[in-house]
Amino acid sequence: MQAGGAIGRRNYSFLMRSDGQQPVKVAEWGVIYEDSRKPLVVDLGCGAGRYVLLMALRKGLRNNYLGVDVHKALLDRANGWAAARSLSSNVHFLQANAVASASVLLGSYPGPIELVSIQYPDPQQRRQRHIVGRELVEALARVLRPGAHVYLASDFEDTSTYMRNAFEVYGNGRFRVDDVHTTQAVFPCGLPNTMLKARDVSSVGTSLKRESLRARASGDARDLGPPSVASVGLCQGSSEDPVDSGQEGRAGDSGTDDELLCFQGSWQQAGWLQDNPVGVPTEREVYVEKATKGRVYRILLVRS
Repeated sequence: MQAGGAIGRRNYSFLMRSDGQQPVKVAEWGVIYEDSRKPLVVDLGCGAGRYVLLMALRKGLRNNYLGVDVHKALLDRANGWAAARSLSSNVHFLQANAVASASVLLGSYPGPIELVSIQYPDPQQRRQRHIVGRELVEALARVLRPGAHVYLASDFEDTSTYMRNAFEVYGNGRFRVDDVHTTQAVFPCGLPNTMLKARDVSSVGTSLKRESLRARASGDARDLGPPSVASVGLCQGSSEDPVDSGQEGRAGDSGTDDELLCFQGSWQQAGWLQDNPVGVPTEREVYVEKATKGRVYRILLVRS
């Protein structure tokens, strides 16, 4: 079977241990893709993979496309769909823990990484398993080259706020909001719905501001633009815990998570994009905007 075929190809989908935490090998890109020097488009937490397949069909095969998720059955089916549409030479789905594997996985890709998308993760941001946090952001800051884009989207504003703030705080000054936020329609960012308990309010922001300054001080000054943190604000409101919407089990109380959600830096001034900047919607995006007439909270970042 020639390189890029789905049937008979060696299986490189198992990039995590049985505990789902640490990567165990680097993907052999020359086996996965016909030409591993092409720019790579990555969807972390790809689920059933339809967005990745639609991206390949609409954008064409000048790129390679990678979907990463932990659910093997979904990925096997998605690889089957790619094969049925003769896309296997450019499209592949890998089983991996995106957080634990991002650095070694994406850092080993021979060509440039053009776009990393993270869309509609668990909306309950107070979870130890939330995909976006310090580890993932720091990994992407290391492996992405200047000009690479990161696209974040959710129909929960709290979730998009949390992801955006994570990149502003932990990105070590290596990301900025893309200029598309000044040329396309945006709507204002709101205040997070999750409120801190009154006893926690006095400490909010202090450790994050210190963290951001420390991260910048430890980075390569040649890569750092002007400070991204304009101000640190506080959430104010009810002392009740946020309502759990029936998602996966809650992690323990985390002051860091609360602070990250309530952090008010300069990026919130850019607003949320009204329209999809990458030109390809997910199924959830279509459902939210067309069926329920709801809103999607989008931001496009660029590696500076």
